[in-house]
Amino acid sequence: MSSAFLWVVLPIAVGAALLLYRRKDDTPLYLSLGLSAVLTWIAWQFPIDVVLQLGSVSFEIAPTLVLLGRNFTLGETQRLLLTFIYAAQTFWLLGAFLTRPGRLFAGLSLIAVGLFMAALAVQPFLYAALLLAAAVLVWVPVLVPQGSQPGRGVQRAIVFNLFAVPFILFTGWLLTGVEATPGNFSLVLRAGLLLALGFSFLLAVFPFHTWMPMLAQESHPYVIGFLMFFLPAVSSLFLLSLIERYVWLRENPAVFQLLLAAGSLGVLLGGLWASQQRHLGRMLAFTSTLATGGLLQAIGLGDAAGLHTFFALLLPQAWVLWALAACFAVLARHTPSQQLDELGPALRQHPLLAFTSVAGLFGLAGLPLLGPFAAHLSIWSGVGQQSVALLVLSLLGSLGLLAAGLRLLHAWLGAPAPATQPGAAQARGDFANPYIWAFFIIWGVTLLGYGLLPSFLAPVGRLVLMFPQLLQ
Repeated sequence: MSSAFLWVVLPIAVGAALLLYRRKDDTPLYLSLGLSAVLTWIAWQFPIDVVLQLGSVSFEIAPTLVLLGRNFTLGETQRLLLTFIYAAQTFWLLGAFLTRPGRLFAGLSLIAVGLFMAALAVQPFLYAALLLAAAVLVWVPVLVPQGSQPGRGVQRAIVFNLFAVPFILFTGWLLTGVEATPGNFSLVLRAGLLLALGFSFLLAVFPFHTWMPMLAQESHPYVIGFLMFFLPAVSSLFLLSLIERYVWLRENPAVFQLLLAAGSLGVLLGGLWASQQRHLGRMLAFTSTLATGGLLQAIGLGDAAGLHTFFALLLPQAWVLWALAACFAVLARHTPSQQLDELGPALRQHPLLAFTSVAGLFGLAGLPLLGPFAAHLSIWSGVGQQSVALLVLSLLGSLGLLAAGLRLLHAWLGAPAPATQPGAAQARGDFANPYIWAFFIIWGVTLLGYGLLPSFLAPVGRLVLMFPQLLQ
């Protein structure tokens, strides 16, 4: 058995089979949750490419699978990443019990995560662009609400993500020439420009981000949150793989300066635009833009410290984006327009979710004592050493997201208290729901604990071992 079969082929096959299930119950959700949890446990416990003995039975998880003439390799160094990705998938499936994103969510999420892992495993690696585009395309059925026509946001998301494919594939053709003649400045410049355009489309970097707020207005908040976490995270890892592979990229300071500038611009615009939004979905989209900008800034720091910061930021950001998407999705059920002006009653009825949403926005803004703070501090310090102007842009972006959190807090506390007459809707608020209590306590304690004791997740730092050349 190979690792690619376990973490790529199996989830895709099971996800496709679950799409054929027609009954309107939670069976697909339970099955996909069970598979995802098992794959997380296997990735955590079983080494790859080592013969294991269980009684009289010996088995080995081989690192490479040859499929359709392409190699899919997931070795021992990627085992921690597999654990992280499938643990994240498990939490997204758990959240689906609260948010109810639709019947197809369970199966399609398995397929999408399988394709994301295939993108990180495929050799030649440039085929990753095709697999990432495929992951976006398979996600379309859940992005379009049942019974409605695809809106402009879906159409633009497909077009922009497909635009990334030819740019990255052409880059692969040029990179062969660059490796053969590294002194050819014209060739290096053309390859660099194509690469920058390809990843700008893939990571929705300004000005190619416009599909995100449009899509967020049309789709379920939990569905769009899933895409806005996994797509930038996996694309960033793909970008790191490219930089790791090519000497002319990792030894060129202009590459890291460009990433730092693009990331700082993303943080600035994401934060400022989030502060101006009255629509929950659009606020989530611009929050995601800020989060992606932070990842690019960490890569742009360009040294081993930047690589450590990237992974130190990725985990708490994942935790916060998951919670924000879940909270916004539950609140949106009570206020279909998702407008802040009309959200007051829902926020008053769900104080635990309202508190979690505000804390999440504050955390991503870099407020002290919350999870992402330590990573934000490292980024601000590194950016400040290279450019004071970019540091100012970053701080303005964080202040913008902080303002968005305060705006949500005002909408919550400024809303009139619900009537005290007995009623089913009021009785089913946060305080009467044990699942929301469990979610609130576990999420809050984890976020605060990671903020106070960032060394608690020090083992996650071993993810940097996937990129040994960048550590030098």
